[in-house]
Amino acid sequence: MASGFPFALLLCLSIGLLAPSCYGQTSDTDSEIVPPGSGEATDPSSSSSDLRQGSCPPGWTHFGSRCFSFYFQRKTWVDAEKVCKAAGGNLASVHSAEEYDFLKTYIHQVTGENKVTWIGGFDSVQESEWMWSDGSTFDYTSWDPNQPDNEGGVEHCLEMNYHDNWNDYPCDKTRHFLCAKKL
Repeated sequence: MASGFPFALLLCLSIGLLAPSCYGQTSDTDSEIVPPGSGEATDPSSSSSDLRQGSCPPGWTHFGSRCFSFYFQRKTWVDAEKVCKAAGGNLASVHSAEEYDFLKTYIHQVTGENKVTWIGGFDSVQESEWMWSDGSTFDYTSWDPNQPDNEGGVEHCLEMNYHDNWNDYPCDKTRHFLCAKKL
């Protein structure tokens, strides 16, 4: 094999993929966007001092049954996954159009633009067999036309906000990234 990268990626992910993790169904009616540094998420219908039960930590925003956080630093896909794991989660998985729309809006509100961003999809174990790094079912896609194309045989990681959709991209390139963790 010319490169040990696919094996290294598999090894790095094996601990996370073997861990039991089942994210619940998300609900587009149970979401809110919290700008970074604004404190914990609150229920818009409650008083500002009344924190909702199970709210996200500061710097994270809530959607469905998970919290999400955008990282401005640029990392390779594997290094981004390590940062997310250290924060108690994984690179984000996406399970519905509503969730993807929420995440695009969240990134735009945080950054002021639609930054191309790593999320948790990869196919380095088996070409064209896409998986999520959190072990959840790969049950939704939003590929850009003619994607994934594995250009040059080296595109095995998933970036979002590529022409507003998904693209496969070389895992050793750096991108901003989006982490997710269960409430």
